[in-house]
Amino acid sequence: MSLWFGTIVAGEMELRMSAFRVAVIVAAGLIVSSPTFSRTWHVLNDGSGDAPTIQAGIDSAAAGDTVLVHPGTYLEVINYLGKTIVLRSLAGPEVTTIDATGRNTWAVLIQGVGSREAALEGMRITGGKAGVFIHTSQPSIRGNIIVGNEPDGGILGSAANFSPWFPLIQGNTIINNRSSNLGGGIQLLQRMVPDILDNYVADNEAVDGDGGGIYVRSFPEGLITIRGNTVVRNKAGDHGGGIYVAMINSPPPALQAEISWNLIANNVAHGSDVTGVSGGGLHLIETDAWVHHNTIVGNEGGATPGTLGGDIGVERIGSPIIEKNIIAFTTQGGGVNCVGGTTPTVRDNLAWENAGGHGVGQCSGWWQSNGNVIDNPYFCDMPGGDYRVASNSGVMTHPAGPLGAFSTPGCGPVAVQLSTWGSLKARYH
Repeated sequence: MSLWFGTIVAGEMELRMSAFRVAVIVAAGLIVSSPTFSRTWHVLNDGSGDAPTIQAGIDSAAAGDTVLVHPGTYLEVINYLGKTIVLRSLAGPEVTTIDATGRNTWAVLIQGVGSREAALEGMRITGGKAGVFIHTSQPSIRGNIIVGNEPDGGILGSAANFSPWFPLIQGNTIINNRSSNLGGGIQLLQRMVPDILDNYVADNEAVDGDGGGIYVRSFPEGLITIRGNTVVRNKAGDHGGGIYVAMINSPPPALQAEISWNLIANNVAHGSDVTGVSGGGLHLIETDAWVHHNTIVGNEGGATPGTLGGDIGVERIGSPIIEKNIIAFTTQGGGVNCVGGTTPTVRDNLAWENAGGHGVGQCSGWWQSNGNVIDNPYFCDMPGGDYRVASNSGVMTHPAGPLGAFSTPGCGPVAVQLSTWGSLKARYH
């Protein structure tokens, strides 16, 4: 072999080895950086899918997987087994049901799941002691119909350790559930710091306790958010027919919550003669809650006229801010009742036709100053359940407006009935 030829061969060998080393490095990089691929487990009602039942799909699934449930009724109870998975229907809750009737347990148990990436979506859930039991977890519960569960209500949540948990409950229809004690529609307690958003919560009942629609009682470990919900026709045997928010232990500091852009209508709280306040629509205990842009109307507080707080009841220490709400047409118990040393700021609200007076207790004169007004809100169709307001309502023209849960009018102008100051004094004094 000539020196020239040997040099060429050696050079070619070096090039090939260099290319091989580059390929190995690239391949190694691909192996290290390649994502973990999740799997979708299809579950069919006839058992012919990737798993014969929903629970079998969960048993087989790994973290990050989706169990996709095809239409049908599934007579079983579900346990997430601590897995961060998504349980979702293919075609929505109207045609996909988990029915736990006769099982004497919760229809869906989510326990020990530490991420909102674990989700329950698009299922109809019925027949359980509770529809969904969230225990020491913070999943996302979205777009479900939760109906006909008792005696622990629609959604029950609690935490068993010393860390706060942050579940998301969004866009669900929660109807006709019953709790023997607390939280007919939603009950979250201990170290739960939820976001409760855009749900329809109706016709639920807390038979002997508080929170017919929504009950949250927690430690002051974060901001509780209750926003954009429709909370109607719920009943509580004691306080908070629509919504009940309270702190577990006495402050300082008081519980932090934002309660905003909700329609809270036609709820009933039978109340307690011990405190004389019941909170037919909304009841707050030891909070610094920011209560703004809610339409709170037609609620009833107290089994007797002596038990008050028809639309809003506020108790004990704390300094909530109550502003830019419509507080109207209370059927019994007055508009806002404050007792027990609370120091609320009540400003820029509209009040109208509250049986028992607009203010009771420490809040008896709230409606006379701080931008609060007495005026008919002119709802578009209150008998038909449309609590949007006419375009010429004072709700829209108030300097701090719009007031209430709806930022735009729902109908055109209506005839406005003018009132003299003398007639107003005669009516409200």
